[in-house]
Amino acid sequence: MSIYQLVNEIENGELVLPAIQRDFVWDEERIELLLDSLFRSYPVGIVLLWETYTPIQHRPFVRDYVPGLLHRFEENKKGRRLKVVLDGQQRLSSVYVALKGTFNGKKLYYDVLSGRDADDHSEVKYRFTFATPAEAESLNLDTTNPGRGRKREVKERQSHWLGLSEIIGRHPRDILKLRDQLSEQLALSSDDKIQLEVNLQTAGYALSDNTEILKTQTIDNNLPADDEKRKSPFDILEIFVRVNRQGIPLSRSDLIVSMLRLYWSEASQLLPGFLKEINSGGNLNLDNDFIIRCMFSTAGLGTRLDLDLLRKKSNVESIQRTYRNCFDAIRSTVDFIRTDCSIDSARLLGGISTMVPFVHYLFHAPTRAFPKSGKSDARRALFLFAFAKTFTQYSESRTGAFIRELPSAEEIGNGALFPFDSAAEYVSRRTNFDLADDRLFRNNVDLALALLQRRSGGRIKFAGNRPEIDHIFPRSVLADKGYETPEIDDLGNFWILPRGMNRNKSAKHPRDFLADVPDADLNRALINRSLLDYRSYRNFVHSRRARMVAELRKVTGLAPSSFAFLEDRLEPLMVEIGTE
Repeated sequence: MSIYQLVNEIENGELVLPAIQRDFVWDEERIELLLDSLFRSYPVGIVLLWETYTPIQHRPFVRDYVPGLLHRFEENKKGRRLKVVLDGQQRLSSVYVALKGTFNGKKLYYDVLSGRDADDHSEVKYRFTFATPAEAESLNLDTTNPGRGRKREVKERQSHWLGLSEIIGRHPRDILKLRDQLSEQLALSSDDKIQLEVNLQTAGYALSDNTEILKTQTIDNNLPADDEKRKSPFDILEIFVRVNRQGIPLSRSDLIVSMLRLYWSEASQLLPGFLKEINSGGNLNLDNDFIIRCMFSTAGLGTRLDLDLLRKKSNVESIQRTYRNCFDAIRSTVDFIRTDCSIDSARLLGGISTMVPFVHYLFHAPTRAFPKSGKSDARRALFLFAFAKTFTQYSESRTGAFIRELPSAEEIGNGALFPFDSAAEYVSRRTNFDLADDRLFRNNVDLALALLQRRSGGRIKFAGNRPEIDHIFPRSVLADKGYETPEIDDLGNFWILPRGMNRNKSAKHPRDFLADVPDADLNRALINRSLLDYRSYRNFVHSRRARMVAELRKVTGLAPSSFAFLEDRLEPLMVEIGTE
């Protein structure tokens, strides 16, 4: 059925709304955008109907919509044939108001000189607006009578607004007369005359002739009234609920990948192929979100997964131009994290968003690699980001904000190093971590223990060897002895065990559990066997925590002096405040 046929069935009372449907909630802008989609021959979904003779509560569609309207419901007591709308009410109500009625006292007007393509496909192509007759006359003032209104500049796009209901359903002869009348009245150029004729024909085609834009599916269509195969109202209620709950919502990255595939055919193979390659043999488990965020960033589009960015052709072209170097920058970042930082797990990194600033930097680096003199600063910055979990929350805004603090593309190309000082200042502002102490390392226990016990977080083949973090002194025993949670969960009381060993130790005394562990292994885990006594617990965790912090500073390069510049910049400010 065409749009106009559906509207006529609404007008005749054949198509109605059941009591289970909510009120009409679309606003003017959404209705205008729907009409733009219809005129562009964009499919707008399926309308699900139920043909019934059942005496159910229903109401007619609203022709002249005003907010807060109260509905009157009827029952089909005479058992006449009805088509009840189960899905698609908002779209049908919108076109009914647009073609036959008003929205809050205003009719829908169509700019019959719109319809030109733009670079940004998200822009409205066919322009519509709800207006009163007086407002429409004012809109047309510039073109219908230039002498009375503001003189139209030559470069300004010409427009002319007609009531949509005045165009649809008119005889072709009347449409031709309207075209000629407007062409003469507006002194249209040859291009505008063609545009006018195309637009008038488009209106008729979209709403009266094209049956592919809005599909209809009718349950129990043309079955006899007493046919036992007809659905009951309870069946219909269940269908209504399932239609409105079914499906898994697509993520933004899923939609973005779909749009890339649409505009850029190679993306269908490139993205899954690259993901398979970059994740092979490792445990970082990079995903579409990460890859797209990097592609956006390196193409100059920021780090937000903004679907609307890909509705502009030039942005897609920017991604196409830069994706090869972006992929190389991702490869180089993965190598840096695995080889130079001994990390192979996004969990240890505090999330894979931690990698985005490094990808952005390496994208602009001449050889997609850190300069030898700057690798240590990049390494320290990565550990700082990971321990502070800087990008775990607000990953879109925070990664973009820090990337703006990186050297410019030209500066990186000329040898500018990855700026550790900027990273430290940023972490201090965003997370309040400004010292390489136990508070910082305790913030990411997984990473702290992995570095101390030389575990990269890579893939484990045998389930029994899967690493698990546990307490050296059992939690339950410490709690029974009156220790509070902060003391029990002290950094000095944690270590990593293989799952098989951890599950078998239960709440054994650590002295007994560790009796068979060689001294060399305990020393590597910074465990002092002589202090494995509940009477020495506080001494044990205090001394082990201190040794852990010292070792982590050595491994990461995050010494106390790494943050000295913050004190240097704070001291003059404190003097100034004290003076005042």
